[in-house]
Amino acid sequence: MSLVESPELPPLATVRDVSAFTKVSLPTLARYRADGTGPRFIRIGRSVRYRREDVLAWLDSLASGEA
Repeated sequence: MSLVESPELPPLATVRDVSAFTKVSLPTLARYRADGTGPRFIRIGRSVRYRREDVLAWLDSLASGEA
C-alpha cells in the first residue's frame, strides 16, 4: 500500500483536481480539450470544470481501448 493516498476527485472538479487525480499535466489536459480527446468538460464562465463521472468514464474508455 502506498504511503501517499490518491486524491479524491470532487463531483465538479477543477483542471488542477483532474491533473492531480490522473497525473496528467495541465498543458496535456488543455491539449486534450482542444483536440476533443480528453474527458468531457463544461465551462462556467471562463472556468473549466469536469464532472467526476465524465472523468471516470474517460478513464474507463482508455482501459478498454475505446479512446
